[in-house]
Amino acid sequence: MLFIMAIMLASPDAVFLNHDVTLYCSSPDSGYEEVTSEVIIPLTARGVERYRELVSSFRNTWESLEISIAEIRHWRPGRGTNRAVLREIPHRSLLPGGRLESSLRELFVEFPGIEIGDTLFIEIRRHIDYLPMDDFYTYTFYAAARDSISAGSFRVFWPDDREIHIASNDFPEPEIIPINDSTVCFSWNTYSHSPIATLPFTRSTAECSPSLTISSHQPSDVSAGLFIVLVEKLMQDYAPVADSILSVTGYEPLNIACWVSEEIEYLSGNWGRDPGYSPRLPLETLNEHAGVCRDKAVLLLWLLRRAGHDPYAVLTSMSRSITEFVGSRSFDHMLVALDLNSNEVLYLDPSNSFSEDGYSYTLRGAAYLPLTASGSELVCFPDKYNQDSLSILIEGTVDADSEMIYGNISVTMSGAADELYRSMFAGVPPERTSALLETLFGLLPGSDIHLDGDPFKIGQPLTVHGSGSWECSIIRKDNSLYMLVPGLETFDLIGSRASAFVLPDIRDNVFIETTYFAYVRLNLTGLPSDSLETPGPYFGSNYSIEFYHNNDSLCMEESMSLLPMIPDIHQLDDLRSGLISRMSGFFRTVVFR
Repeated sequence: MLFIMAIMLASPDAVFLNHDVTLYCSSPDSGYEEVTSEVIIPLTARGVERYRELVSSFRNTWESLEISIAEIRHWRPGRGTNRAVLREIPHRSLLPGGRLESSLRELFVEFPGIEIGDTLFIEIRRHIDYLPMDDFYTYTFYAAARDSISAGSFRVFWPDDREIHIASNDFPEPEIIPINDSTVCFSWNTYSHSPIATLPFTRSTAECSPSLTISSHQPSDVSAGLFIVLVEKLMQDYAPVADSILSVTGYEPLNIACWVSEEIEYLSGNWGRDPGYSPRLPLETLNEHAGVCRDKAVLLLWLLRRAGHDPYAVLTSMSRSITEFVGSRSFDHMLVALDLNSNEVLYLDPSNSFSEDGYSYTLRGAAYLPLTASGSELVCFPDKYNQDSLSILIEGTVDADSEMIYGNISVTMSGAADELYRSMFAGVPPERTSALLETLFGLLPGSDIHLDGDPFKIGQPLTVHGSGSWECSIIRKDNSLYMLVPGLETFDLIGSRASAFVLPDIRDNVFIETTYFAYVRLNLTGLPSDSLETPGPYFGSNYSIEFYHNNDSLCMEESMSLLPMIPDIHQLDDLRSGLISRMSGFFRTVVFR
């Protein structure tokens, strides 16, 4: 089965005969033009479905998108060549969240009658009239994708008198070609690349692909420039308004951040010159009681300054990895930071109601850019694992006749596990919370289990308590009773899901979405009084299990470490070994003679 799956993953759904990108950056005053040219042949039904319709998004306030070539050349005689159908609509992501930035658009390219073996020709020209916030240009070219690429090229036409910065990952040196007295062309030709598998619990194709980034500025220049645009120009003096808010919140940074998070709804309208990029004045956000992350962060900065603190803005990306260079379009998230006396940093994200760390665990190890007057280099968020835990305690009684365990459950969580569960509970109607808890912790329907604490209150602990029942497999044979004691495989649905995705050894670019240390202690009474045989203890790198007697009861302690987030080959071997042991019934089978 694994061999068949490996062949499937190695077989591409399409091949790119050409994957070419050309950038025209000859003069900042005339904007920039990015031209992408592709020649694609779908090889499977999945490939046909994937390339039947292509989508490109753009902001119509500062850029335009033109499809200069879009046609399909059919392989079957008599069908000839057809032009694609083009249509433009507001971006689909805006409607579900109630966001109304009309400048964010999508351009669809539909290829009619596409079949396996047809050839698609497409050329997209993106003309950037100006960059949002300030003229900091950057572009990253990726040489590999989820399908095969036969050949590719990347060319950059750049002003001879303007500085250019290049960061390369697995790329040769460019060929430098003078075009005229004012323009130079940097040219790279790329080799063929096999497809990069995109599966759950794997890193993105962008993180695994050879890449090359060009930029007009160093990060410190971008930091100082955006500090003026996103901070200094917006720090207006509304002292009476700020003081009235601080009289309610007090002067502690966390309390102020919680107030902004609760009082300002995450909702955007068509505000500012470039919605989503250019935040509004704090008073405007207060008047609307709504804003996106940048609006909320600027408001928090303003309040913290008035409270006597020295905060600074932080720009990062939730959707892509930030490389060595950054520009005006590199960021999609903004939060606030404070340097503490102990050389630690306090992060405050008024758009995130679930993280105790002040930034989402999905950003651990990711780069961010502090905005400062003198300019700052890229910094990485702390990569914490020691606080990620899920602890499950169960006191139960075994009913051998019904093959059931009846008992009480108590669950505590912290770190990444706490943030993950908070986000799940917050998205479920209150009347469905019990059903979700039953599913997450393996309880049978009808259990009396409840959530203690408000998922939206970060400073308030979140725990689970209640009573219920679990199935327990029991076999009677040869005057003996064999009982498979339930463990983490039953009580920890999230870890069981990770096991299913991580176990196959056909890929090595594993990405653990949520890292945590799972621990369960199960204390069982009501067992037969006959002689008892328990499996010996097991202590591995990522997994351990042990049985012992506790007065008249049988106690089992089991633990599993789902970390690190991106394991190397040796850590991945240990992780898979632990997950296999976790799923094995051998370590959890007890015998009564």
